Amino acid sequence: MIKGFFLCLALCVATAFAPCDADARKRPAQKSEAQIQEELNVFVFSYVEKANKRLSVNRAKPKVTREGGKYVARFTEIDPSSVTAEVRPSKSKHFQYVARLRYHEMTYECEGKTRKAALKGPWKCVNVRRLTEMPRYAKGKWEN
Repeated sequence: MIKGFFLCLALCVATAFAPCDADARKRPAQKSEAQIQEELNVFVFSYVEKANKRLSVNRAKPKVTREGGKYVARFTEIDPSSVTAEVRPSKSKHFQYVARLRYHEMTYECEGKTRKAALKGPWKCVNVRRLTEMPRYAKGKWEN
């Protein structure tokens, strides 16, 4: 009888605490701001790399136009060395953090007497646009 009582007591105690432990395992561990910043840095590097490839007129596919008696080749790209990203806590209930992503979008051009000469280079920067984007951290990842 005493064995039955202790067995029943052990079973009740185990059952009483099991849901709490299961809930704790389901919740993801809170990340520090340093970890969030590191994830942002990885996201930004990937984002800039993809953006430079996806631009319709990029370094690999410059646009060549005839202007007067010469050819002018142009392309645009994000300058990776100009990129800065700052994390801030969000006041929104839909995402935890927001970032301020700033970068320079550079337009380069080269002139030549022929199409081939214009594509050859050297390229010079003719325009700089300073842009700001606001990516957000939601559901454990950065998105734009």
